[in-house]
Amino acid sequence: MKLPSGPRAIVAATFVALTVGFVAGYALAPRDAPTGDASVPPHAIGPEQYAQLGMRSLENGDFASAERYLRRAVDMAPENAGAHADLAVALMYQRRWQEAHGELEVAAQLSPDTPEVYLLQGVVYRDGLGDAGLARAAWERFLTMVPAGSAQADTVEQWLEGLEGDGSEASR
Repeated sequence: MKLPSGPRAIVAATFVALTVGFVAGYALAPRDAPTGDASVPPHAIGPEQYAQLGMRSLENGDFASAERYLRRAVDMAPENAGAHADLAVALMYQRRWQEAHGELEVAAQLSPDTPEVYLLQGVVYRDGLGDAGLARAAWERFLTMVPAGSAQADTVEQWLEGLEGDGSEASR
């Protein structure tokens, strides 16, 4: 029997080698049953990946998708203050102020030393709930936690000046 030669032989040999490799790999692959929740697929993503997808959706202006992804991150990691704060941002963009306020309250309880929580709380109080006094308190707390003269501190100081000017809502 004569074996083929030339380009056809190379293609045939490559096909046979790949097929043998696939079959061997499949036969040798572990078949252990997954542990944990049987409803979770073996390649499920975790809360960090959902948070990343949520932030990408926020950047693209798709606030409903951002909310869905960030809610999933919160559901998977309810002790993560950052996930609650990120979800609050998605809710703020949708003008769902009470829900955003609730998520920020949870974030503040979980991580009271996170300045961004108080920055966001101030925005919710000023823009959504119309409470200049609570906005001021949140932003003043924020200012005690960040370096004076930082870009964020300068912005918040301007917002506080705006609160003084009209007595209710700061100008943006």
